[in-house]
Amino acid sequence: MQKVYSILSNINQIIINPIIILLFAVAFIYFIYGVFEYIYKSQSDPGKIKEGRLHIGWGLFGMFIMISVFGLFKLILNSVPTSDRTKDNVNRVLNIDDN
Repeated sequence: MQKVYSILSNINQIIINPIIILLFAVAFIYFIYGVFEYIYKSQSDPGKIKEGRLHIGWGLFGMFIMISVFGLFKLILNSVPTSDRTKDNVNRVLNIDDN
């Protein structure tokens, strides 16, 4: 079980976390662009208000997805027993006799 945790942890640290951070940054920049478009460009072109709102909405949606994926991977990694003590605690909670 330690090997599974090690593999999942390495995948999470080396591949998933940097991708999540990058995509979160892109969504945040898109959100800021939408705010900029909504506030500043709408004064010269009223049609930009709708476009700015769409960018704000999609930016927030993207950030929500990235936070959800990050939380899901944390949940998965924290659900895998990593030591004999953790296994004993899980067995005790589930009333499994391992003898």
